[in-house]
Amino acid sequence: MALSRARKPKHAKPSKAAPVLAAGGITATFGAAFATPAGAATEDDFARLRQCESNGNYASNTGNGYYGAYQFEPRTWHGLGYSGLPSDASAATQDAAAHRLQAQRGWQPWPGCARALGLGRGEVVRASRSRFVVIAKERPAVRPGQVPTFDGHRLTTKDVNQVRPTVRAWQARMKARGWDIAVDGRFGQQSAHVAARFAAEKKLTTTPGTVDHVLWKAAWQLPVS
Repeated sequence: MALSRARKPKHAKPSKAAPVLAAGGITATFGAAFATPAGAATEDDFARLRQCESNGNYASNTGNGYYGAYQFEPRTWHGLGYSGLPSDASAATQDAAAHRLQAQRGWQPWPGCARALGLGRGEVVRASRSRFVVIAKERPAVRPGQVPTFDGHRLTTKDVNQVRPTVRAWQARMKARGWDIAVDGRFGQQSAHVAARFAAEKKLTTTPGTVDHVLWKAAWQLPVS
């Protein structure tokens, strides 16, 4: 699974008043910072997550570009400060990395399994090491809309060296649905992985890891589940 990097927000200089940080149009004051987070992640949540992602296999390396029990992408793994491949790290290290990423971004880096397991529903209030409080709200469901024209070219990893408007449009739509995917117009391993998992989730009859007219139409018309 692909895990993208969150952009670092530019914060204004804190005032002497209780600082407020808004996310998704919601605000919170420092007074809530020490409250116990509603729906806080548990060890059972992570156990179910890794079972869903890799059948609990910490050494998972199937060649799909994602590694370890939590199916980390190397770029995200290294961004968390770890070296090497996730699948070569100890179970304790992978668990710590998953906890760290979840604390930063909630369950968004694992969209498919999070939805399947019912993780991340509702609002989550978190306190950082500073005096800021972040309130993250679950992404609203994508409503069915008008389907853009599909040009008939099946998207595959053969397109990785080309920037195609159809690839960019599909990537943007999948990102809006909650999938962790780069919107760069190149259909590489990350896009193929998302396409395969989306097809499996929706029980679509398509060639795994590709986008044809069936999967293209489904991206716009099928509800988020």
